[in-house]
Amino acid sequence: MKKSPILLFLLFPLILFGQKKNIDKNLLAVVGYDLVSYFTQDNPQQGKEAFSVSWKGARYLFPSEENKTMFKKNPDQYLPAYGGWCAYAMVRGKEVDINPKAYHIQQGQLHLFYKTNWVDTQAKWIKDEVTYKAKADQVWAKKMTQNK
Repeated sequence: MKKSPILLFLLFPLILFGQKKNIDKNLLAVVGYDLVSYFTQDNPQQGKEAFSVSWKGARYLFPSEENKTMFKKNPDQYLPAYGGWCAYAMVRGKEVDINPKAYHIQQGQLHLFYKTNWVDTQAKWIKDEVTYKAKADQVWAKKMTQNK
């Protein structure tokens, strides 16, 4: 019974914000990668604990104070689509973990993908990105209304 307050404390951000996000047990999003770097550099960068921001129930890491500040000025500009789940899997309503190095910026929005040596959902998405995005947006909107 003593564990109940601790469990409630850990689940509070998820309960409070009611959004399904791809976060780990420490509430870390995007496997600790810097969301700003997806938009400003050729390759996404791993963030550092020293430059951490909590936003809507998740923690985001950045490699520098500069990127942390950019994120804090307009977080919604950098947040990944579909709560950070694999965009391709979202077309089928699935919440699948991502490879943070597999991404695509489409219409100014970050899309993340599951990718291994054998499966490349990013490449599949890019072949018909308009159709896939429309379907994934529809599925995600339905998920969000079911969460309320």
